Amino acid sequence: MENSVAIYSLMDQAIRVKATPGVSYLISGKNEREQHILGYQDYEQNPLTEQSIYDIASLTKVVAITTRILQLLGKGSLSLSTKVGEFWPDPEYSDVTIENLLLHNSGLIADLPNIYDYTSKDAVIKAVLRQKLIYPTGQNMVYSDLNFILLGLIIEKVDGLSLDLSIKENVFKPLQMNSTGYNLQADLKRFVPTEVNKVRGLVRGKVHDETAFQLNGVSGNAGVFSTLADLANFCQMYQNHGIFEEREIIPEKMIDQLFDYDFMGRTLGWQRWDTNSRKIWHTGFTGTSIAMDLDRGNSFICLTNSVHPTRENQQWLPLRRLAVSLFFGKTEVLP
Repeated sequence: MENSVAIYSLMDQAIRVKATPGVSYLISGKNEREQHILGYQDYEQNPLTEQSIYDIASLTKVVAITTRILQLLGKGSLSLSTKVGEFWPDPEYSDVTIENLLLHNSGLIADLPNIYDYTSKDAVIKAVLRQKLIYPTGQNMVYSDLNFILLGLIIEKVDGLSLDLSIKENVFKPLQMNSTGYNLQADLKRFVPTEVNKVRGLVRGKVHDETAFQLNGVSGNAGVFSTLADLANFCQMYQNHGIFEEREIIPEKMIDQLFDYDFMGRTLGWQRWDTNSRKIWHTGFTGTSIAMDLDRGNSFICLTNSVHPTRENQQWLPLRRLAVSLFFGKTEVLP
């Protein structure tokens, strides 16, 4: 595969300079598959395996939420012009649409400040709904967890199910992602630890993201745990025009519609690498990333826990971006 040796060298370097304790990554194409499990779960050299489970953080936004929203759009249960005000009567931003939430141009702030001040899930949701816009809707782009918290709540209202059950039934089960989910139950040794947190101690097997934690581990912005193999199924579906094991997961027209958008480098849910190709990608705060080149039918899944033992170590971030550049075979074209 193009640049595969360079990517391997970069991953090896990341571990040697302690940018992250370990890396699990997979590059796959139509007739190609290259997988590597490098390093360890932590600096005590607990082993990484193919069965290791990662907190995928904001990859939740694309793997779970964007997938379900595209399904609902495809069957007409929602439209991109559907407004937040159709679900809640009195938020400050009733005219914000599904499209605005997906493009991160709603006008909402990035996240709630002082998240541990909220004592319940309901208190967090009420705080989200009473936020005021910090810029006119559609006039700027601020990547916001609140956008996807709202999309998760909208999914619950449309489906009449809790978010975790809706995503399990409509996304994870049909994709045979059997080691993926919210509040996943498994042997603790399989969970790759994230941060040593002043409030919570060592976080392992529970969601790292503070807002999702305050929402009892089930949120639109974060909360999903997964494995390399399960995420490979997800990417295979995209590479096969929305089909997995002869079953339509996302209508092909909805995947095609992703490339009608380029708002400050973003499309519906995803980031675009450039404007002239079908290259999309996304990252997660814990160190995870997915990149797909749908022109070539290739994908690159890279899972790390670079926030272990602390998020203060940010050496991984430029290395991750360089790895994605190598996979795509070109430098990112920033908006």
